[in-house]
Amino acid sequence: MSQECSIVEDLLPLYKKQALQETTIQFVEHHLANCEHCRQLATSKQALGYHLLMKRTVTFFHLVFIVLSFMFAINSSLLGNQTSFVVSYAIFGCLTYFFYKNIWIVFAISSVPVFVWAIINNINNPLYVTYYSFAEIGTLLIGASYIALLHTIFALIGAAFAILFRKFKR
Repeated sequence: MSQECSIVEDLLPLYKKQALQETTIQFVEHHLANCEHCRQLATSKQALGYHLLMKRTVTFFHLVFIVLSFMFAINSSLLGNQTSFVVSYAIFGCLTYFFYKNIWIVFAISSVPVFVWAIINNINNPLYVTYYSFAEIGTLLIGASYIALLHTIFALIGAAFAILFRKFKR
């Protein structure tokens, strides 16, 4: 097994996903045409193991990003400065869209943490809930939804900029 074989083994998951640059694809295909071992590896399930390891790594980074998103959502909600709140959530929405390339994930990450935080923060606040009646709980849910909607609007504006940037870049 040569040094090229090691390189091709590392590239096979990306090659199968068609996530390589043209010159790298040509390198891998040239090597596969001349190397029986790597050709067999490319058709076997062993190459799938590398892909799963890479997928677990990406999933780990997604989880880290989601946790950081929750923390960011709560911190930016606690800020009293409206200008920094608007700008930070627009940037947050833009970066989230660039990372996930999915508007629904931007929506979920920008609204759910704030909604949950608003409920947890106000459920024991005597200004909002005193008797835990359906009317008070309903008001609490409506208020939490309103706060989450405001955050989501600014995040979606940021995501819109990311979408426009990607369209103009092409």
